[in-house]
Amino acid sequence: MPEQIAKLVLIAGVVGSFVSGRTDAHHGPSVEPLYNTSELVELAGEVTEVFWRNPHVRFRIRVTAGAEVGEIWELEMSPINLLARAGLDADLLQPGDAVRVAGVASRRNPRHMALRNLLLPNGLEYAGRGDRSELLFSDRRLSLEALPMADAVIETARREADGIFRVWARGPEYGVGSMRSPRHDDDNLTAAAIAARAAFDRAADPIMDCVPDGMPRSMMHPSSVEFIDDGDRILLLVQEHDLVRTIHMDTVESPGDVPATPLGYSVGRWEGETLVVTTSGVDWPYSDSNGVPQSPDAVHVERFTLSSDETRLDYEMVSTDPAYLLEPSVRGGHWQWLPGVELRPYECAVWENNE
Repeated sequence: MPEQIAKLVLIAGVVGSFVSGRTDAHHGPSVEPLYNTSELVELAGEVTEVFWRNPHVRFRIRVTAGAEVGEIWELEMSPINLLARAGLDADLLQPGDAVRVAGVASRRNPRHMALRNLLLPNGLEYAGRGDRSELLFSDRRLSLEALPMADAVIETARREADGIFRVWARGPEYGVGSMRSPRHDDDNLTAAAIAARAAFDRAADPIMDCVPDGMPRSMMHPSSVEFIDDGDRILLLVQEHDLVRTIHMDTVESPGDVPATPLGYSVGRWEGETLVVTTSGVDWPYSDSNGVPQSPDAVHVERFTLSSDETRLDYEMVSTDPAYLLEPSVRGGHWQWLPGVELRPYECAVWENNE
């Protein structure tokens, strides 16, 4: 097993043992109904703890002004790579720092906030990636125009690139690629699927406790990927949650005696420059980020198509599920090749609540 893959497998095992038995660390997107998005809360305080880990960087402050003096608030931010793209790294936020913050308060956990703005001790203000978000505390924006890349690293990547077998970038971290329609269309859902989606609790989603996502949702994140030629199989590494998918190239169909797993059993074949992957035997409850369920009979057919100049990888997934989809559901997007980009360990972890 290649060293990089072994490292990712080890990380996944460590994460799995770290989160086992935990049910209290529910974090999620800063949207209704998890957060009160109608009101922006502003606080001044002193940093007491920093947890610089995926899926969301978090830190705590002791409020030093206003009606909340003395209260401890926990603030949740973006994943590490997105913060780095905005110029914010762990060295800029340390216990003891005096900061000002603004964000939306959680409706579930008292004194929890999804952070929008952060005034650092150096006078720079973090207000997300890009220059369109409003500054509240300063006229000096924290930013980073590009991730530095050594020329030697870029040249090595160009020399070693071999068709599909390379790292493909996508997502806000690099500002490239796309994932269109990650959710199923409303008019393609059965009544059972609509009812399950309505009952879906985002805060109880397993990935909020660092449980790695299963198929097909694991391919619906704005995440970079890498393909590795491993003889009679292809290994597909997904940066989100350090996933390793195995695509069997020497098997006509999925053996019936293979137990179902969250990532299922994938069989691949080549159609010209397109890698076609059929995945069945999936034991994972959700088919999209909206909580639409999937049954054991779900099948997902993916097509990875390399562009003629080998700089773009187009992606299409066609999902069928007689229990929850009226017709095959088509989703997709694309990745871009940025020579020198490497997969970074995701290393998801839950912050123990030790207040």
